[in-house]
Amino acid sequence: MKLRVLGCSGSDLPGHNLTSFCIDDTILLDAGSVTSTLDLAAQARLEHIFVSHSHLDHIKDILFLADNLIEFFTAGSRAPVQIHGLPEVLDAIATHLLNDTIWPDFTVIPAESPVLTYAPMTPGLPVTIGDTTVAAYPVNHAKAASGFVLWQDGGARNLAYTGDTGPCDSFWQAMDNLPFALSHLITEASFPSDMAALAAASKHLTPRLLRTELDKLRARPDIAIYHMKAPFAAQIERELEHELAGYTYRLLREHDVITI
Repeated sequence: MKLRVLGCSGSDLPGHNLTSFCIDDTILLDAGSVTSTLDLAAQARLEHIFVSHSHLDHIKDILFLADNLIEFFTAGSRAPVQIHGLPEVLDAIATHLLNDTIWPDFTVIPAESPVLTYAPMTPGLPVTIGDTTVAAYPVNHAKAASGFVLWQDGGARNLAYTGDTGPCDSFWQAMDNLPFALSHLITEASFPSDMAALAAASKHLTPRLLRTELDKLRARPDIAIYHMKAPFAAQIERELEHELAGYTYRLLREHDVITI
């Protein structure tokens, strides 16, 4: 399993791309920075988008991706790109974005071969795509949100992605009850610890809160941190060094490639 970081920032600033990860060239985890980082040939290889939640920084490039790919669908030569997520998340996209007001509804364009289609997920029920299996697990963020677990070879290669989340006991319990040992985890630290009130209000984590969450997990996976708010990144990094003492972790950067 190869994961390419297209974007991993919690802020949209020069040099800071919004959240999106590409798995094995055909699967996206979120779609905050797709069309600005992948050329057209790479965009055309995408077949599935797993959306953690409907906040704009995780979905905006679904709109521009659909527009870019229209030429590949006019001849009816390929299957639509499937957008996977909790039903409430997909409904928000359909109602508020792909609604012919904010953006054309590419789930019906072109009529004979639409670019996009929705694929609702049931929490905990796996979806298999080629040699990759994906399951959604609810987290504490937005009106509805989930993280995802991806695995191959029966779980020998696996990755959990929390998406954006605040404290969430049920997610960590689910990770400890997987039928395989969790080996890799991508999770967030959006704000410094002295902004805990803002983190709580927006359902995000600080380094101190992240330590509390990780301590709920029996497994000890390799940890990657994303979604740091750029104006506070240096402070968050310093705090992580202290708060995550004893844990193995890395800070994700744009263009990183992780092989699992």
